[in-house]
Amino acid sequence: MKKVLLSIMLITLSLGVYAQKGEKVILPKIGYQTEAERFLLGVEGRYSITNNIRLAPGISVLFPNDHVTGLDVDINLHYLIPIEGGFAFYPLVGGAMLNNRFSNNGVSDSWTDFGLNIGAGVQYDIMSNGYLNFEFKYTIKEHTDPAYFTLGYGIRF
Repeated sequence: MKKVLLSIMLITLSLGVYAQKGEKVILPKIGYQTEAERFLLGVEGRYSITNNIRLAPGISVLFPNDHVTGLDVDINLHYLIPIEGGFAFYPLVGGAMLNNRFSNNGVSDSWTDFGLNIGAGVQYDIMSNGYLNFEFKYTIKEHTDPAYFTLGYGIRF
C-alpha cells in the first residue's frame, strides 16, 4: 500500500513541472482535524495543469492535543467545476503522509502513516487575484480515518 501511494505521489509531482505553465495560487489555511480533535495551520500551492485540473500540494501543522502534535503533507488533484456568480466546486483525490509525535514527561514517540485523500471543496472569487476557499477532506489510512475541515484564502500570481 505504501509503495502504491508513493508511486502516485511521484507521478503527481512529475505533473507539477508541466502545471507551472498555468495559474499559480498560494493558499494559507486554518482548519480542524476530527480524529484527534486538533486545530491546524497550513499552506497549499495550487498549479493549474488544464482549465479544469489542478495539482494541490500542501503542508499542515496540527496543534497539540493530549500531548500529540502533527505534521501532514498532502498531494491532491482537483477537478474544478465553475459555477455562476464566481463560485467553483471541486472534488479531490490524492495522497497523504501523516506524521505525529507524542511527548509527555520525558517520554516521546513518533509515527508516520500514509493514506488516500478524498473530498471536495468550494471557492468563491472575492477579487480577480484572490478567492475564499472551504474544503472537506477525508483521509483513509490503516487504523483511523481522520476528516479535515479547512478555510483558506487563495492568492493568484
